[in-house]
Amino acid sequence: MNDEIIQLIDIMDGRQKYDAMCKAFFRYREAIAPILKEVVAEFKDCTNDEIIALIDADSISLSDTVSDLPMRIKDAGTEMTSPTDKTIYYDCRFKVKNPRLSNEMICIMLHINFEVHNDYNVKYPITKRGTYYVAREISSQLGILTETTDYNRLEKAYSIWVCNENIPEKLQNTVTRYHFVKEDLIGNADEPVEDYDLMEVVIIRRGNKTPDCDIFKYLNAVFSSDKENIQKYIDMDRNPQIREEVDKMSGMGQSIYDRGLEQGIEYGVKGIIKMGYDLNLSDSEIIKQLQTQLGASLQKAQEYLDKFGRQTV
Repeated sequence: MNDEIIQLIDIMDGRQKYDAMCKAFFRYREAIAPILKEVVAEFKDCTNDEIIALIDADSISLSDTVSDLPMRIKDAGTEMTSPTDKTIYYDCRFKVKNPRLSNEMICIMLHINFEVHNDYNVKYPITKRGTYYVAREISSQLGILTETTDYNRLEKAYSIWVCNENIPEKLQNTVTRYHFVKEDLIGNADEPVEDYDLMEVVIIRRGNKTPDCDIFKYLNAVFSSDKENIQKYIDMDRNPQIREEVDKMSGMGQSIYDRGLEQGIEYGVKGIIKMGYDLNLSDSEIIKQLQTQLGASLQKAQEYLDKFGRQTV
């Protein structure tokens, strides 16, 4: 992880650090390959090892995009600007050979940006944002248009989104592909698909339960730092750095859980104490309530009352 990313992570809170670690995990070819195999049609018949070999490792770039931070990393590979359009900050952006069109004489790439988007409940449809991203990716391939612009240079662009939270129940555990299709209104125009199907958006919406489906089982393992199940999709022994990343995610996730549990207990303690005061219970009666409702020992219940009793008055 480069110095700029470390600097950014240092100023985040626990949840933001965990999210950044999850995004950083996908900068490895081994980590992204199982997703490409499941949702990108060009890789349907490829093995994970074949996909890894097709990914241009030098093109992988990562930049965290937490918008409420006082600073934002600007990485040349993940920042897209033009004189007239707003800057786009990608989570992860890379190029990969198109196995259907590339050969020894010519190499045709797929341009892919991969986004981990936690909150699905935003003010705009994710599909529109994804469409804007692929449109900008297509546009950036040609630069300023002139009379000599060669449109043959255009290569297909993908925008893949993993959405984790606040997803309506009816949309949970769904994967949707949005792309160009040809519709003949009169007659039949026999044209190569690769000449018009150049933009594709894939939305992966996780759910509260994990279905018996590889894409969701893999993502659930990643976001829960389940090394045993991640190993089913990634040979972490071949790349020790991936195992290190998972260990970091696991440690941070446990820290967040422990802190949340502690905060939940504190909230419950304060509620019991306040209710006791409202009912004019004695301290000994409130301690009994703490023992009964929280399963706390006499000593722990006394500590709770000493610590939070005055705060609730």
